[in-house]
Amino acid sequence: MEHNFVKFNNSFVDTLNTSYDYASVMHYPANAFSVNNRSTIVPLQPNVTIGQRVNLSSIDILEVRILYNCPTSGVTLPPTTTTTTSNE
Repeated sequence: MEHNFVKFNNSFVDTLNTSYDYASVMHYPANAFSVNNRSTIVPLQPNVTIGQRVNLSSIDILEVRILYNCPTSGVTLPPTTTTTTSNE
């Protein structure tokens, strides 16, 4: 499992000009791959929570918008609803 913790240098990683996202839905939890529930990842920044799996973080959303060339601010359109009728 060590391959999951390989550090890449800055020339390999595209941050999309965003800051490091401790709150990302993609971030491993602090005890990822631990056999005794002890921390395997210790954040450099104190007092941050890492590894949530509930919602996209604001930076997750911003990065998706950048990658898909969407406006980086403002609201999104509500979902479209479709109605079908029966011919019976």
